[in-house]
Amino acid sequence: MGQVTGRVFITANGKRFSTKSGATLKFGNVKREMVPADHGTAGYKENTESAGVECTIIHDANTSLTEIQAIVAGSGSFDTDTGKSFVLSGMVCLEALSLADGEVKVSFGAMDCKEV
Repeated sequence: MGQVTGRVFITANGKRFSTKSGATLKFGNVKREMVPADHGTAGYKENTESAGVECTIIHDANTSLTEIQAIVAGSGSFDTDTGKSFVLSGMVCLEALSLADGEVKVSFGAMDCKEV
């Protein structure tokens, strides 16, 4: 029986964040949706879905909200404890940040995500 991914490690612009469990990688690419018709299903249509990462960063004295929010055209990685790694290029912080209870919820978008 092999190991299942449990922990992930998120890095942006060379800085690894202390994140809580539950981070999500959006691989991006084509999203397909079925198109219903009166006679059944007519087919499907495609839309582009962007890559990105959603995570909760644990705030401490070394965490700079200014640096995180300023990430535009950055690079990063989403590394798993099972050895799989994903490289994100063109990373951008998508939302204004809020600090509450020592945590910062962050959404990063990316131009591309590649499994390495």
